[in-house]
Amino acid sequence: MTILMLGLTLLTFLGTRAYADDIQPNFENEKSSMDKDGNMRLELAASLNAPEAKVYEALTNPEKLSKYAAEITSVKVLSNSATGKVVEYHGATGINPGTKPLVVKFTFDPGKQTITAESTANAPVKFHADYVLSPSKDGKSTEIRYVSVSADPSKALGVKAPEFMRKGAGINTFMRTLWTVGQYIQHGGK
Repeated sequence: MTILMLGLTLLTFLGTRAYADDIQPNFENEKSSMDKDGNMRLELAASLNAPEAKVYEALTNPEKLSKYAAEITSVKVLSNSATGKVVEYHGATGINPGTKPLVVKFTFDPGKQTITAESTANAPVKFHADYVLSPSKDGKSTEIRYVSVSADPSKALGVKAPEFMRKGAGINTFMRTLWTVGQYIQHGGK
C-alpha cells in the first residue's frame, strides 16, 4: 500500500510537471510529526522559478487557481477583502470526498509575504496551513516554506487514515498547489 501511494503521488507529480515546462516547482525537503491527539504537522520547502510578487499574487487568488485543478468543478467566493477571502469549493477534494462543498478561509499578509489557508467551523477535517514566501538571491525565483497542521481525517473519511497516507496526501496537496500556481502564472494570471 505504501509503495502504491508513493507511486501514485510520483505519477501525479510527473504527469503535472510535463505541462509546466516554464514554471515548475523544485521540492527541497520535508519533515512531519504527529502529536498525542493525532494532529499531523507537515513542513515542506520548495522553490518556484517565478518572481515572488507573481507567486504571492497567484496564491492570493485561490478561486482562479482552482481553474487548473480537474477535481474542482466550481468555486464561489463567499467573502473578499484586502486581507483575505473565504472560498467554497465543489468537487472531489482530498479532504472532502463527499458531495458537500469545502469552505476554506484564506488570510493574506503582504508585508510578510504569507498566505494562510484554514478550515472553517463546519469542515469535516480541521487544518491550518501557512505559505511563507521569500525571493531567491537573484530575485528570479521564489522560496516557499509550507507548514500545515491537520486533524485526523479518519472519522470524516469513514476509514482509518494511516500516517503515511496522510503525509502523502499533504505532500500531494502542496505539490498540486504549486503546480497550479505555475499554470496560473504561465497563463498570464487568468
